[in-house]
Amino acid sequence: MSLVHAEYLKLSRRRLYLVMVVILAALVGLLAFFLLIFAQIAPELAEDVPLLEKPGAYTFGAQQVAGQTWFPLILAVVMLGSEFGSTVWATALTRDPRRIRQIAARFGVLAVASWLAIGLGIVGWSVVTAIAVPGDGGLAAGDWLGLVWKVGLIELAWTGIGLGAVAMLRSVGPAIGAALALYFVDPILGLWGPWETVSLSAATNALFQIDIGGGFGAFVPGGDLSLIHAVAIVLGWTALGLFLTWWGLHRRDA
Repeated sequence: MSLVHAEYLKLSRRRLYLVMVVILAALVGLLAFFLLIFAQIAPELAEDVPLLEKPGAYTFGAQQVAGQTWFPLILAVVMLGSEFGSTVWATALTRDPRRIRQIAARFGVLAVASWLAIGLGIVGWSVVTAIAVPGDGGLAAGDWLGLVWKVGLIELAWTGIGLGAVAMLRSVGPAIGAALALYFVDPILGLWGPWETVSLSAATNALFQIDIGGGFGAFVPGGDLSLIHAVAIVLGWTALGLFLTWWGLHRRDA
C-alpha cells in the first residue's frame, strides 16, 4: 500500500490532473450542446444528428464520455514518462526493485483517477439530459451500476496502453504521439470488418449496446459486436498494454 499511497501523492500534487479534468469538462459540455440541444434548436442544420430522448440519452451520453479515451492515455504517458527524465524511476527501483509491484501501483492509481474523471463527465452529461432533453424516465439502479463497471473496464485498457507506449519509447512526446495515433486511427480501422473484431474503439462502443441508427450511426464501429466479445477485446488490450509496460521497463532497466 505504500507504493499506492506514493503514487496518489504524486498525482494529487501535480496540476496535470486538474487541468485535464477541466479540458474534459469543456469537451463534454460541447458534446452535450451539439448532441442534446443543437438538434432541438436548429433541426434543419442537424439532419444527421439523432434527436435523443430520455432515457436513452443517458446511456448514449455515457458512451460518448467514456469514448474520451485520450484522458487515460495522456495521463498515463505523462505521469510515468516524467519519471524517466529524472532520477525518480531509478530511485523507485532502488527502494523496491520489483517492477511488477511498481507497475501495478501506477496502473491502479492512474486507472482509478481516470475512472473518476470520466464518471464526473457522465454525471455532468446526465444533469444536462435531465434538464434539457425531452422524454420521461431514467435508468434503473442496475443500469447505472452497469455503466460503472463498463467505464472502469475501458479505463483499465487505455491506461495500460498509455503505460506500455511510454515504457517502450521512454520519451513523453513520441509516446503521446504513438498513443494518440492509436486513439485516432483505431476508430477508422474499426469501420473495416476484420479489424472491428479486435478494435478497442469498437469494443468501447459495443459495451453500451446502443443502436444509434441513421447516417451518424454508420460511422460508429462496434454495432455488430456482442457484449462478451467486447469485454474480451478490452481485456486483451489491457493485457497487451501491461505486458508492453513490463517488457519495456525490464528491457531498458535490466
